[in-house]
Amino acid sequence: MRKLVFILSILIAINCFILFPKCYNSLIDKNVVDNYLSSSEDDPKNEVLRKQIIKNVLNATGYNNWNEYIDYIDLKIYKLDVLPNDKQDILFSLNLSKDNALIAIYEDSMNDKYFYKTKITNLSPVKNISLFKNFLVVEQLLDERLGAFFIDNFVEVFYFDNNSFKNTFKKSIYYDEIYKDIWLDKNAPNDIWNKNIQKTSIDYLDEDIPKILAITTNIQSKAKSVSTPKKEDFKEISKTSQQELYTWDENEKIFKLTEKKQLNE
Repeated sequence: MRKLVFILSILIAINCFILFPKCYNSLIDKNVVDNYLSSSEDDPKNEVLRKQIIKNVLNATGYNNWNEYIDYIDLKIYKLDVLPNDKQDILFSLNLSKDNALIAIYEDSMNDKYFYKTKITNLSPVKNISLFKNFLVVEQLLDERLGAFFIDNFVEVFYFDNNSFKNTFKKSIYYDEIYKDIWLDKNAPNDIWNKNIQKTSIDYLDEDIPKILAITTNIQSKAKSVSTPKKEDFKEISKTSQQELYTWDENEKIFKLTEKKQLNE
């Protein structure tokens, strides 16, 4: 019996030793966050606190391999009630690179610390985070103008379901691309360029059944140039607008396109 108790004690000790770092990494002191938010960017302690927060978030989310790039990671902090609890939630968005970002969601543990709960990954650099009813609206920017000739400023709407955030809607609010005809057709002239711009205004309708109204204008232009054309070289050839209504489907947990119509210019 004593031998069994001894073995169980050893196993418990080992589990505590293994779990302690994980629990420790899942906590952020509220004072650290508050001091960071209240300090100015030119305050020497601001950078120390920023790195401390980023390092904690990277460790909690399993992104430890990004620790060596802390100096270049952009941090944004939002206090929003996004989890189905009675506590205050705090969100940390980390823009890791020009095309990679994550959001870590922590909740108030009521003991001077925030406790890590979950994350949203596979994001483009985050510009802003807001709430629409029980939905999290994440505005992102993918800038590929160097090499790929396009920029995409878009929003994704997430819904918390089954202990994780699910993507329920995605729409570009500004998309701009440039390409040559010959890239699509090898027999096309080598000096014809196309420019497509898509601008969308989005309204989140606070109704009994949530809806999203999107009005999109598409502008197509062309230019003739041996090298990459300047903005003023493009001449508009067409402009169209359409309206789309997306309605929340409670069964599938997504916003479905329910109405679509062309608009007169």
